[in-house]
Amino acid sequence: MPPSPTVQPPVSPEWGEGLVVLLAATWVQVLCSAGMLLVPTLAPQIAAAFGVPTGWVGLQVSLLYGVAMLTSLQSAVLARRLGGCRASQLAIALVMGGCALALLGTPLALLATTLMLGLAYGITSPAAAELLSRFTPPERRNLVYSIKQTGVPLGGVLAGLMAPPLAAFWNWQAAFLAVGAASLATLLLLQPRRSRWDVSRDASVRMQRAGSLGVLRRSRAMRWLGATGFCLSAAQLSLLSFAVAYMVEELLLSLVMAGAVVSLVHMGGVSGRLAWGALADRLGASLPVLFGLAAVIAVIFLLLAVLGTVVPSWMTLVLLVMAGATAVGWNGVYLGEVARRCQPGEVGEATAAVLVLTYMGVLVGPALFSLIVWLTGSYSVGFLLPAITGGLAILCLHHCRRASHAAEITTVLR
Repeated sequence: MPPSPTVQPPVSPEWGEGLVVLLAATWVQVLCSAGMLLVPTLAPQIAAAFGVPTGWVGLQVSLLYGVAMLTSLQSAVLARRLGGCRASQLAIALVMGGCALALLGTPLALLATTLMLGLAYGITSPAAAELLSRFTPPERRNLVYSIKQTGVPLGGVLAGLMAPPLAAFWNWQAAFLAVGAASLATLLLLQPRRSRWDVSRDASVRMQRAGSLGVLRRSRAMRWLGATGFCLSAAQLSLLSFAVAYMVEELLLSLVMAGAVVSLVHMGGVSGRLAWGALADRLGASLPVLFGLAAVIAVIFLLLAVLGTVVPSWMTLVLLVMAGATAVGWNGVYLGEVARRCQPGEVGEATAAVLVLTYMGVLVGPALFSLIVWLTGSYSVGFLLPAITGGLAILCLHHCRRASHAAEITTVLR
């Protein structure tokens, strides 16, 4: 039997405190994302220092997300047991520990760093969801979750702007020291808030064998929502993993130019998350926004696959930035919809459950994209994959809505 939901106190009437919670949750997400991206950002220096081929360093991302996926199975229980603030502190401590281990400069240390960063990343979203669900008014839910999710691309921007200059002026260790120091400061700054933010924690909650997946077993609509996350995350990581290679090898842009465009793609993701969250709150519904995003994602990637190398390069680059605003911008509205469907006390658990499927999409999407490129020798053809997953996301959302209607009718008949 799954543990009964913890009855949480009502949303704090002090929205000022809610803003502090939002800023803290977003900053924790930024630090975790930046820590995750340090190795890919500094791949040549890291590979040389650790004595491994550069291609092996790329495998670190897949391993990291795999660890995060497994961690999500129990991270919601951890957030309920420790409290959202303490769980966030634990995530930050893991980032700090991972950065410290990386300084040893050995392959084993790189493995340990990857494991610790994966654990941290798997904890952050359920911990933030546990806090935000109590301090966010329902009419601001989508925008708040979207702002929090901007921490992911902002972490990428931070890593991209900070790590290479530090490595150039000093060494690659300086970037890890900077993130580690910021993590220590954050951990200490969160401590005074812990007694207030973690008032609803329940130390009696126990971990279950299937973890948070019980939410998916109990709710057919949530299963389809999780499948939507799988499809959209596969599209997102397909874009982020291969955009540079596509621009350099097929559009024949310089590496510097391709890097600048990727920064715009990340910024498109930040602005998109804010815009779609605000739109969902204005409409009072997030499901129509998700339908629209999935449709636009499918169309944009289809255009990239068919016309990307035919039309002028500037048009292709505009499509890539638009892809960033949609394929990287859906997460906040998505998590807002997850929170809307939950019973009080289950937000963290439901978030962790759908993130398990989302992380599966992160692992599967780039792998299938690589297979397509290997078979066809074309990145353009590879973009058919996110076009297809965008279409499948529409189908999943349709089944999610039907399952919700069926559940409402069953409840009325009872």
